[in-house]
Amino acid sequence: MTEKTKPIILKKKFCILRRKPARDMEKRQKRTRLQNASCVMLILVLLGFVISAQIKSVAMEQKKTEADRQEQIAQYEEKIAQLEAELAENKAQYAVLSDKYDAEMKSLYENDKQFYELYKKYETDVEQYKFYAGLTTVSGPGIDIGLDDAQKKYESMSTFIVHDIYINEIINILRIAGAQAISVNGERIVAMSETLCLGPSIRVNNTKLFAPYHIEAIGDPQALLAAVKSSAIYETMLKENLIVDPVIKEQIVIKKYNKSYEGSIDLLTESE
Repeated sequence: MTEKTKPIILKKKFCILRRKPARDMEKRQKRTRLQNASCVMLILVLLGFVISAQIKSVAMEQKKTEADRQEQIAQYEEKIAQLEAELAENKAQYAVLSDKYDAEMKSLYENDKQFYELYKKYETDVEQYKFYAGLTTVSGPGIDIGLDDAQKKYESMSTFIVHDIYINEIINILRIAGAQAISVNGERIVAMSETLCLGPSIRVNNTKLFAPYHIEAIGDPQALLAAVKSSAIYETMLKENLIVDPVIKEQIVIKKYNKSYEGSIDLLTESE
């Protein structure tokens, strides 16, 4: 071997030695890429299973909800059909009783006209007494008095809330001023109505009412408004920073008293 060929051989051996680590590095990188790809594939497969299970769960829940809804609709339809049948039956009974009533009244008019006229008078009186007793829905001009607790809070709760005595006082003022019908938050005020304080609420006709309150009264609007604004209780409520807003209205509808009088007069007995 000549001196010239030795460096060439050594150079080739050195190149071969340098290529081996490079090949190992490439193999490791390739193996790493395969492992990463396998992990990603596994994650995607697991994610697919999770999404599929979630979709199935949502679909089953929707199916159950739809089934429940259909069952509820069926129950409502059955109830509606039952009520319609009862309504038809009641209408038929009403028609029979109405015809019987008309026949009896006609017979009474023909056979005993004096008693017929007396009966009609009493019938008119009963309707009039129902009107006076608050047992009929009425409408007319009047005022709507809005009452609410003070916006500013004080140390004592009693100094910034609307009390039952305030509402009682306003009701009495409205009556004196000629109010023909009064209601508080829709509750008709009649002779037996109570107005009692129950903590943050006020009980009227055995019904709990909460602020804001609306006292509606039918009568001469100007007279009612003047009576309220000139009263001492009006000034007191304003001094206590309560919200008091009396407004005139051209048309107010006050519903009839829909409770029973029996529980309110159970202690009364007739006396000669």
